[in-house]
Amino acid sequence: MAKTAETFDVWFLAADQVYRGVPWNVVSDWAEQGRLAGADRVRSAGTTTAWQRVQDHARLADFLFDPARHQGESASELAPVELDVEPRERARELEDDEVDMIPLIDVSLVLLVFFMLTTVVAAVSPVTVPDMKYAQEIAKEADSLTVSIDKLGATEHVYALRVGDKGPTPDDNNLLTLGALMARLDERLKTRNAPPEVRIACHLDLPRGLVREVTMELHKRQVKGQIRSYSADVNEAKK
Repeated sequence: MAKTAETFDVWFLAADQVYRGVPWNVVSDWAEQGRLAGADRVRSAGTTTAWQRVQDHARLADFLFDPARHQGESASELAPVELDVEPRERARELEDDEVDMIPLIDVSLVLLVFFMLTTVVAAVSPVTVPDMKYAQEIAKEADSLTVSIDKLGATEHVYALRVGDKGPTPDDNNLLTLGALMARLDERLKTRNAPPEVRIACHLDLPRGLVREVTMELHKRQVKGQIRSYSADVNEAKK
């Protein structure tokens, strides 16, 4: 049985998001509820060990839904149970033929409020992620790298690269292409003794494809061990 104090770093591949320090019971609940897929990755929190697929994890794999477990059930086990209960006879005469509309109105109001809330949530959160009650924001270390994507006119955009809370140097600022950005990033990585953390920051009014292109390049460098992890923050206010 796992210790209650055991925590994990969880990487959701579909949302391309990493949650750190998630307790064991929350991770297992995500697996049972289908929020955590077998292809998603986990590792012990606070370590730099290689990511492991959930379906390959010795304990978490047992929490994933397995249709094969139900293939051995016979038809008799799945057949409905007959109860020896006589149904109530319907009254032949009704004193009042009018339909009571109050329950229908109550149900309609509940549905209206539900659809209004789901519409608002869908508008502000385009990517579905698990409950963040136990999730923690990825730490922004002093030597971490930040890739900024900003608008340049109506249709153009510009990249920048900075270290920690410092502003970008002239060589790392106003980069017009993704290739130029990656070239500057590779120069920075050559001087690092340990793989750094990389954060992407951009505005909501930029196309999502720009962030996706950057994350694909960062993923290549993470596989090579050049960076430790990366995350995307697209929650800045529009200009």
